[in-house]
Amino acid sequence: MIILQSYHNKGNVQSRRPSPLPDVRGWGWVFCCILLLSSCGLIDLEPDSEARVPTKMYFSPDTVYVMVGDTFVVHPTFEPDTINNKTCFWTSLDMDVVSLKNDTLIAEQEGWARIVAASISALMTDSVDVCVMEPWVMSETKYPYEMVVYADVSVHGEPVTKDMTLAAFSGISLRGVGTPITVGKKTLWRFRIYNDFEFTLPYAETPITFWVYDRKTLQRMIFPVFITYNGETYSTPSEPLELKLE
Repeated sequence: MIILQSYHNKGNVQSRRPSPLPDVRGWGWVFCCILLLSSCGLIDLEPDSEARVPTKMYFSPDTVYVMVGDTFVVHPTFEPDTINNKTCFWTSLDMDVVSLKNDTLIAEQEGWARIVAASISALMTDSVDVCVMEPWVMSETKYPYEMVVYADVSVHGEPVTKDMTLAAFSGISLRGVGTPITVGKKTLWRFRIYNDFEFTLPYAETPITFWVYDRKTLQRMIFPVFITYNGETYSTPSEPLELKLE
């Protein structure tokens, strides 16, 4: 593991992102280290005789979302995908937010961090931005009032998977987590949504939005539906709110 630089980027993790990657000329010494290790026989830079040298290295998606305490791995894509040795040197530009253990990334605390990979064989670099979120765990005792929402949920035309977590937010404040319930042969999701007030005044409305986090793809998405807190049961199992992500 090579650590090039560390910086702190505090603030709202929903809206703030890392600053642009430092000048790529600063990576020259990284490749010098790679060449030195190659000359010592510690790594192999010899290309496959039938392989074409990749002309492009990138991360797709270039932003991922994780929760504090998660460990995860990301992989760059090469075009053309012809190299056998895809080993990379990894660098975190904020070790307080995301630390590294070999090629495994560890989400340490809420915030943004940029992770940079330097390919040994292709002699290229690219970066992926990591947003570390607080776990979606609701403390019911924090708010005195609640309302209940029953929802029929689908993501890209498919039912919610075991890798997904559903939650309700007021702005960027977590207000409830979805739990599955079985109604007949159908799975619905029940949200207990908590609030400071028994109902929301018309002039102070804060929409309730619904989010899904997929631990498999490391993506966070927001359903194109919002409701207003009313302190009552918003929908019923027989007439659930429809939440769909196309």
